[in-house]
Amino acid sequence: MQRLRVEATIASLAPGGDGVAHFEAGGERRALFVPFTVPGDVVRAEVDPSRRPARGRVVELIQSGPGRVEPPCAWFARCGGCDWMHLAHDAQAGAHADLLRGALPAAWRDLDLPVHVERDPDTLRSRARVHVRCERGRVDVGMHEAGTHDPVSVDVCCILQPAIEGARRELASLFTSSRGRGDVQIALGVGGRPVLEVRWTGDVAPACFGRLEKAVGSGALAGARLWVGEASRPAVVGDPTPWTPAGDGAPLRLAPGGFGQASAHMNARLVKYVAGEAGPLHATKAVELYAGAGNLSVLLARGARDLVLVESNREACEAARANLAARSLEARVIEADAATYVWPSTTRLVVLDPPRTGAREVCTRLASSRVARVVYVSCDTQTLARDLAILASAYVPRSVAAFEMFPETSHVEAVVVLDRVTGRRA
Repeated sequence: MQRLRVEATIASLAPGGDGVAHFEAGGERRALFVPFTVPGDVVRAEVDPSRRPARGRVVELIQSGPGRVEPPCAWFARCGGCDWMHLAHDAQAGAHADLLRGALPAAWRDLDLPVHVERDPDTLRSRARVHVRCERGRVDVGMHEAGTHDPVSVDVCCILQPAIEGARRELASLFTSSRGRGDVQIALGVGGRPVLEVRWTGDVAPACFGRLEKAVGSGALAGARLWVGEASRPAVVGDPTPWTPAGDGAPLRLAPGGFGQASAHMNARLVKYVAGEAGPLHATKAVELYAGAGNLSVLLARGARDLVLVESNREACEAARANLAARSLEARVIEADAATYVWPSTTRLVVLDPPRTGAREVCTRLASSRVARVVYVSCDTQTLARDLAILASAYVPRSVAAFEMFPETSHVEAVVVLDRVTGRRA
């Protein structure tokens, strides 16, 4: 189908970050998604009408919307890391609130919805995932280019903490003469030094291991772990264990390559909020699903009479046990699939922090349970909307809040706290 050129006004922002407008085609009013736009922008766009919704790209910005700013990064329109860097910070917070409000069942959308925002160096990302490609003697390191699986090499990434950025910039020299592609997670380890978790497809140059040992010896890295091809065990250099400040201010051990929030400072605020909203129910029988290394657990377990942590990743379970023991806290850690774990019928509180795919199975079982309170931490408003629609049959909202864990992007962390409707059981 032939591409069209249309003039359109951006009305809102969709989950995923694109601006939303409408245009007429063949007598039909059609939705149009246009990346790197803000509400109020008037654009001339080239449109592919064969898709639904139609997709477009800006050919000309005729008039800027009130929230548009000049991005501080020259690569932002190519690099897939920061899709809202052209949006003012206040406008980002408002748009995140709108996205979260749109995920709520219609009857809940008039609730107060605070957005927790911090704009200081502590909110720079303390973790990063980048991609390395080695072809024809060239090494490219960066985020995936928008709409592709090719890394975009940039000189400076302005959203990363200095130690993380320093490690990112050294990856090209570390993997020189290698062949293939690698997925690299960078976090902070012992002494605030970077650690690397590498999953590599192809051949890693033998000299790479010597370079890593030298980097660890000099203090540039705390450690690294490399999984090459189908190897059953990784090559380990130094101490690759990631650490992050916990919500209680003490260090929290994480699993190498495991989940950790992007901003340690904002994460501490989120953890304290979750523990506060759990209320006195956490002192009864409580279950935390998708518990990871105990990020929420180290506050939930304080004063808890019976807390069970459920996590499927063995290394995360080991880290959770170590974090609880370091604080002399009591809780049981069970290695199991949270989606199928059967909690005791006497459980009064369930806290869950699932991956982006959400927790459909868990929410279906919660809706027919006797659990009095649910605290749902979500990083994806679309799967959150699906899951809340299930829970709305048996629960009413106690509070909803957004946390700006990923500034400059369309992603937002949300906490939704629900209480069971008295006497209702599906």
